[in-house]
Amino acid sequence: MRPEDLDVALRPRSPWEAMELGTALLRRHAGAIWRPWLLATLPVLALLNALAWWTDLFWLAAVLLWWLKPAFDRIPLYVLSRGVFGTSPTTAQVLRAQWRFGRGALASYLLWRRFSLARSLLMPVDMLEGTAAAQRRARRRVVGGPAYAQGALLTWTCWLFEFALTLGVLAAVFIAIPADLLPDSVRSFWRVDLPGDFRTS
Repeated sequence: MRPEDLDVALRPRSPWEAMELGTALLRRHAGAIWRPWLLATLPVLALLNALAWWTDLFWLAAVLLWWLKPAFDRIPLYVLSRGVFGTSPTTAQVLRAQWRFGRGALASYLLWRRFSLARSLLMPVDMLEGTAAAQRRARRRVVGGPAYAQGALLTWTCWLFEFALTLGVLAAVFIAIPADLLPDSVRSFWRVDLPGDFRTS
């Protein structure tokens, strides 16, 4: 990948402009991102939901899938890192690359950096630049310093959006299932916490 192959205008940008550029790239490469992302996440989602129903802990699947998000975040990161150079990898290429792409930095983003509000801002530094640890720390300070507040605001906005979507999907699923087929933990929530008008008989 050479600088002359860049598909975006290389110029200084404010943090707000950088976020706008990121969303524009995401829209441009949406198909190349969504196909491998769905193929990678849906089997994991099915497995975690089966585990949650088997253990009668209906919340477990959502928590575990949320915790594993940094592993799946590598998919859009991989596609966009190629997209800025004018190439769009195939679904097979993206999925094959996940076995090795960013593996060295992944453990930290699944452990002590999992709750970082600037994960979306700093994760590309760790996974794409491939420099020594001291250089990565210095680079994170340079990148994160002026844009940390905007990165944190974007993270909070996305969290709230995901939370609203999750609640909507869960409500739609549980409203459609007869109460007798629900696990005990869900039935007790349904009986105790919801108003009488919304309970099933």
